[in-house]
Amino acid sequence: MAQVLYEGKDITLEIEISDLKVTDNCGDQADAIDATFANSENQWSGWQPRKQETLNIVNQGYRSGNMWIDRIRQEDGTITLGAVSIPPGGKTKRTKSWENVTLMTIAAELAARYGLSVQFLNVPSFPYVRVDQIGRGDFGFLQERAMLEGCSIKVQDKRLFLYSDAYMEGLPAVKTIDASDFFEKPRFNDAAGNTYRSCTVAWKSIAGTFKDGQAVGPELTTNDYPVTSSGESQRFAKNLLRSYNKKEQIGEIAVMLDTGITAGNNIYITGMGLSDGKYFIDTAQHSMAEEVSRFILHRCFTRY
Repeated sequence: MAQVLYEGKDITLEIEISDLKVTDNCGDQADAIDATFANSENQWSGWQPRKQETLNIVNQGYRSGNMWIDRIRQEDGTITLGAVSIPPGGKTKRTKSWENVTLMTIAAELAARYGLSVQFLNVPSFPYVRVDQIGRGDFGFLQERAMLEGCSIKVQDKRLFLYSDAYMEGLPAVKTIDASDFFEKPRFNDAAGNTYRSCTVAWKSIAGTFKDGQAVGPELTTNDYPVTSSGESQRFAKNLLRSYNKKEQIGEIAVMLDTGITAGNNIYITGMGLSDGKYFIDTAQHSMAEEVSRFILHRCFTRY
């Protein structure tokens, strides 16, 4: 049975769980807890849950990590709490400038602002002459900067992970899942029609282009990112193109509850024929009440 820790205290024996889902995400979406509890006798009045208080789910060695409550809904006989891994204030719009910095320098500063530890996984250290954050939340801004260097972020249990997408997709698979293990009907889709055949990053008189010889979609041009050299613009173009094209082949599967598989893992799919292969987990949703794990994934991208 899943344990529920509210503000660090185990309250499992004092509540009745109606529905409990933990969603583990990579990239621009935060991890989340969605929990519905019985409240027929208004027993949650004693707890008086408030936004910015914490929830943590523990189940057979799995820990969601502390998440901050950001949604409270009471209906007849139930109360639903929603929590996210982004610290309070993480979406507050800010404006700031840096000079002579790297992506890791910016990430470390933003992590420290929220009391998060930081871990880097194969992150490049290209220097920037200047970077401007203009009216953006810290984590959305950091994810966008990370994307320009072929990276993504993940915030989990008061830790900020910044990792190279290509590096993570190159790691060994943690498990092989056969079609016979699927709990629900799977869905796999070749989304090649949503890819781009090239990307150009242009700023004033500087421009750089990267082409994907196997993609069939339109050309993408952006003037949103200040660059100081053609090399920087071409590097950004390549990484932006990869961020769009990496989800050329996507899928959704469900298996019996398996909290050992998380977002950021790779798995092998077998027994599907055409869709067999190595996939990266973008989202892992563990439904503790149903005892089902659902995964949104994409085939590991190896062209560049």
